[in-house]
Amino acid sequence: MSEIVDVLWGTCPPRSAVNVVRRHVGSLRRLLEPGLSARAAGNWLLREAGGYRLSTDSASSDLLRFTGLVEEARRADAGQEAARSVELLTEALSLWRGPVADGIPAVARAHAAFQALDREHLTAVRDAADAALRAGVPDRVLPDLRKAAAAHPLDEPLLAGLILALTAAGRRPEALRVYEATRARLADELGIDPGPDLHDAHQAALRDAAGTTMLPPWPAPQPPVAPTPAQLPHDIPAFTGRCAELDAVLAPPSEHGPPGGTVVISAIGGMAGVGKTALAVHWAHRVADRFPDGQLYVNLRGFDRAGAIMEPGEAVRGFLDALGVPPERVPSGLDAQSALYRSALAGRRMLVLLDNARDTEHVRPLLPGTPGCLTMVTSRNQLSGLVAAHGARSLTLRPFDPEQARAFLVRRLAPRGSPPNPGPCGRSSGAAPDCRSRWPASPPVPPSTPTSRWRPSPPNCWRPRAPSTPSPGPTPPSTSAP
Repeated sequence: MSEIVDVLWGTCPPRSAVNVVRRHVGSLRRLLEPGLSARAAGNWLLREAGGYRLSTDSASSDLLRFTGLVEEARRADAGQEAARSVELLTEALSLWRGPVADGIPAVARAHAAFQALDREHLTAVRDAADAALRAGVPDRVLPDLRKAAAAHPLDEPLLAGLILALTAAGRRPEALRVYEATRARLADELGIDPGPDLHDAHQAALRDAAGTTMLPPWPAPQPPVAPTPAQLPHDIPAFTGRCAELDAVLAPPSEHGPPGGTVVISAIGGMAGVGKTALAVHWAHRVADRFPDGQLYVNLRGFDRAGAIMEPGEAVRGFLDALGVPPERVPSGLDAQSALYRSALAGRRMLVLLDNARDTEHVRPLLPGTPGCLTMVTSRNQLSGLVAAHGARSLTLRPFDPEQARAFLVRRLAPRGSPPNPGPCGRSSGAAPDCRSRWPASPPVPPSTPTSRWRPSPPNCWRPRAPSTPSPGPTPPSTSAP
């Protein structure tokens, strides 16, 4: 759902965005299935994993038909059946009627899913040209090559392939004109000369005039480089305390990373504001160098007051995107997506930080399935299911004692002088930053002033009051005999 909202409205969605999407989905369902009642779920556009899925197959979807034909063509090409590959690829390309998502606003059309489909189409055109050159039938792919080159006039490998195909088809003058037009366009728009692909194709066209028919190989597209995600939030520069927890509980069993044969899961539980996220992020930064394949992070918002809890499916899809999995390869259904996620992590040494989990089921689809990865989970709950079923090491954080709280404030407030008594901020590492944020924004005052503005208000809360004559400390509430 969040992805749909982002595509439609970008960074400024209206408050009614979710309801608007649901109304549009209802309209789409009735377009796909005339006669469907207003609140019926239908058989095509289904609600699933926090979003929607179009349930279809290659018999009713030209996109799925295209994908199936391309895969079959690649199998034929691997079996040295170039002519069969050309036949299948030209059939697949004939299904295209124009640019992906043509007719919708450019902002939405720039979405990664549409860009991925455009790249898939270009790859199919290149594969068809390569197979046609090897099969000796370059004329079969010239129409698709010309259309693709017109849509991507600065794509040098694509234009080099067009020049090669034109030369092989006996259209050398046209091939030379394509080269000259491309060279001029590169110089005018980008200020560069033709690259190696275009240069080699041009030389092939020139040699053909002298009777040379040998053509250079089609420039193979470079495989995408798997990204190395580094998603950890910034560490807190003034992190203080928690030495015992870091050393005794959260340190890996060995200095060389997690042990073989297990997936290490460190579950951190504790009340709100006690510093769970700060501790997890700080420790993750300390051991990040042990995980050269990267770090993944997600805030699951398990206790969000607005109710915007992130579904596991949304988190899995975000991780798959960070791991470089193309959107078209992401299957439907949480179980299949989670299996693909575990496969993508197999053989890698990665650190995964799952922040603000609601319960064990909230994080189970996000757990790696093989050794080499370290997963940390923060939650207000104990997550005993992780301890029982996955062998997690559990830690419950408690507020700082007075000495730790004083040391924390010394470091946080050091730029402005000596710290006050930590009592009024409580001994929670999540409460003290609020005091620190108020201090530099206020007029110059003695360092002890912030605490003098706070006094206890039963039963267990604090509220600010106007500055007054400093007193030795808060006045305890009066008591009376029963």
